[in-house]
Amino acid sequence: MLFALAAALVLMALAPVGYVGGGWDDRHYLEAARCAAVEVFCMPQDHWARRFTLVMPSGLVLALFGESRQTLWAVPAAYSLAAVAMFTLTVQRCCGRQAALISGLLFATIPVFSERMLDLGVDTAEIAFIMTGAYCLRLSAERRNVRWAAAAGLALALAVLTRPTTLALLPLALAALLLTRQGHRVGSFLGAFTLAVALEAFLYWIWANDPALPWRLSLAHTTIPTSELPPGIDLSVSPLFNIAFIDNWRPASGIELHWTVDALLNLITHPSMMVLPMALALLVLYRGELGRAEAGGIGLLLLIGAAALYFGALVYGFAIDPKPRMFLPVAAVACLTIGILGRLARDRGQGPLLACIVGVIALQAGTQALLRVGGDPLGAAVQPLPVE
Repeated sequence: MLFALAAALVLMALAPVGYVGGGWDDRHYLEAARCAAVEVFCMPQDHWARRFTLVMPSGLVLALFGESRQTLWAVPAAYSLAAVAMFTLTVQRCCGRQAALISGLLFATIPVFSERMLDLGVDTAEIAFIMTGAYCLRLSAERRNVRWAAAAGLALALAVLTRPTTLALLPLALAALLLTRQGHRVGSFLGAFTLAVALEAFLYWIWANDPALPWRLSLAHTTIPTSELPPGIDLSVSPLFNIAFIDNWRPASGIELHWTVDALLNLITHPSMMVLPMALALLVLYRGELGRAEAGGIGLLLLIGAAALYFGALVYGFAIDPKPRMFLPVAAVACLTIGILGRLARDRGQGPLLACIVGVIALQAGTQALLRVGGDPLGAAVQPLPVE
């Protein structure tokens, strides 16, 4: 875990960019945090301000230490380091130290994650809660303690309240409980999950006489004009299962073949998600070993299947804009896959293959970090905030 955290800190130091402003989402989060710094809680008017897991702690930091680039790094950096730590610890408990070392280093350095570690956005918060939930589920299976199952439900609820599309993980988490013979703990898991979601609804009922307000704000995010969709798309309809949205989002990698495969092809070929084609290559190389204990057993195959279902739910069910940052859980499974099969490669005398994969991703991460600051990390760190 320490190696992965050190790698994350190095990349933060190389590219301390963080807040950008302008037309980016972080401007909206900063406005909401500024209000929270004064009022503690401000009634949200849009889906950005609704995300209290980012807005409220950021507002607290601003109230205590003032507004600067450094203070805007604090909350995203904390979530990023928590995500790396929870992911690495989870892999270590289920797959051993070697797999955890490989997977943790990859997860901390893949650009889709590392380039957002200081950004004022919810990507790192969401993945931190997801990884915490995964760790709690693992402890629940090991220690047979109902409190860990409840903690996992609470962590997943916070992820959902951070970004509602994480609801796609709820049935997968329940399946994980059943597959690990924890069916009797489903009630505790769902109880904690429901309690957290219901508490938010209750508070909005008191404050705004509308318990569904945060959910309506989240569903209404597609009504906000965006350059990611071409003119002529009806933004007033629900995004759920909306083929017009699925077919017309601007492709992240510029590939446009057919709406049924565009999102997948653009994700696999995107430079920030190089971990995906590398994981697929290892799966093909060791296809004859899959299912065996040394190759992760049936658990690895189930996780890959879960990642595929999660991808499908977000792309075809929620019809999100399929940018790589929306699929950090998929990237985490790819890192785990490389960690497990990379360990197998080393045991089979193919260590150079593993070193090449880790080295390429680390080099790409460092290069991308320097490109973001034009080769001058200190210059990025001392730039004043843009005037909004």
